[in-house]
Amino acid sequence: MASPASTAPPYYILIAHSQSLHNPAAPPCTSLSHPVIEYHYADDAPNTLLPQYPGEHVLVLDYDPARPGTPTVKSLSPDLAVSAVKVVDAPGAAVAGEPALNNNSMYVITTTVKPTDKCVRRRLAA
Repeated sequence: MASPASTAPPYYILIAHSQSLHNPAAPPCTSLSHPVIEYHYADDAPNTLLPQYPGEHVLVLDYDPARPGTPTVKSLSPDLAVSAVKVVDAPGAAVAGEPALNNNSMYVITTTVKPTDKCVRRRLAA
């Protein structure tokens, strides 16, 4: 777990995409990726956050320095859900022998594909 002494937000972000929502009995299969990060501010037009093409996944991490704790993360993509957000140490982020210039922790945002209507109907009918 990341150091609780740090008050700055984590410097790094990873997306952990889980494939196991459709079959809870299956072993978890998670892939990690680095997101493309765009900064948006309260006075920016909200429609610039919407997905621009089919299959694009947009996650919004709402960090407010006035509110300590874990930020809110939401998916704006119709087929992707955020299931967890955690802060962990970023292994290898610090360079040996050099002073730490950044907060060497990271957000790990866990996502999963939402079930399709077809899957939901089958589950309800069973």
